[in-house]
Amino acid sequence: MTDAMTPDAAMSTAEMLHTTREYPQALRGPRHRWWRPLLGLAAVVACVVLLVGVMLLYVVVFLVGQAVGVQLPEPSSLSDAWFVSPAGLLVTNLSLALGIPLALVATWAQARRAGLVSSVLGRVRWRLLLGGIGVALLLLVPLTFAGDLLLTQLGLTADAGTGSAGPDAGSGADPGTEESGWWPLTPASGWLGLAAVIVLTTPLQAAGEEYFFRGWLSQWIGSMLRWRWLAIIVPALVTALLFALAHGTQSPWLFGDRLVFGLIASLLVWRTGGLEIAVAMHVANNLLAFGLAIAYDGLDDSLLITEVAPAEGAVSIAGTVITAAVLLWWARRRRPALVVPEPTAAAVGPLVRA
Repeated sequence: MTDAMTPDAAMSTAEMLHTTREYPQALRGPRHRWWRPLLGLAAVVACVVLLVGVMLLYVVVFLVGQAVGVQLPEPSSLSDAWFVSPAGLLVTNLSLALGIPLALVATWAQARRAGLVSSVLGRVRWRLLLGGIGVALLLLVPLTFAGDLLLTQLGLTADAGTGSAGPDAGSGADPGTEESGWWPLTPASGWLGLAAVIVLTTPLQAAGEEYFFRGWLSQWIGSMLRWRWLAIIVPALVTALLFALAHGTQSPWLFGDRLVFGLIASLLVWRTGGLEIAVAMHVANNLLAFGLAIAYDGLDDSLLITEVAPAEGAVSIAGTVITAAVLLWWARRRRPALVVPEPTAAAVGPLVRA
């Protein structure tokens, strides 16, 4: 047994620094080397190549099916109407949910601890996640209605909109205009199937985006940056920009809404030591936005949104800021761990809260 005071057991300055790694630098541990981020990137590329291979395989199956007289959906014939059908929405949500296993595989390839992408404790903190979804819904429902009422009273409501632009959803038939009001509901045909898909798979879709952008990509960038504040600021800016751009063509206010959402989500991840609260806010936003879109037969406009009025964008951003502030206050009262606990930390006493 090695004595605690021998050089072999003593904690070096570098090891001491590793014991206080926050989420953005979680992968920059004692085993970090300059080439390890390349392993994570290689894992992502390999997964993307595999996905492309599956798509090409379907093309081959489609061609074979045509040859033998079996009718299969033609990839090039998929219309906007298909994407807002239960089947299309299911495929879209599950495709985006692949961000979860992709992030886990890439994190494992780089650091051999896949769970670090979930939180600094190496696991999902379910109480934070489920409680956060509940708190976010309790906030977003009245904020959405209040925001729409404010826009209506000021005469600023656009011709179409659900009252919430959000990171992934937006315009539908406006339930808050003076002509239609919030009642009666005008659900889309086949709304029950759409509702089932949204309830069951939208949480996975939202989590997939958070795991990729605020999770692996943020930690991958942070692992290459030595200085703490650079590792906090640079990944937040880069991932928020890419997250907004990933939604395609959009007006400046819609782009700004999504950019702000990405920045705030990164703040939540950093200040809570994990993805749970950011995922909770994203899940609650999308459930509410898509739910309203179904209730007022506006899912096609919601999924294909490219612009919002400045007032709608400002109200949506305000709602995001308020929701995030309350969520952060709620989460911090639960004293979540903020740094990665290392085995060597026992030599100098506990450094993080459980």
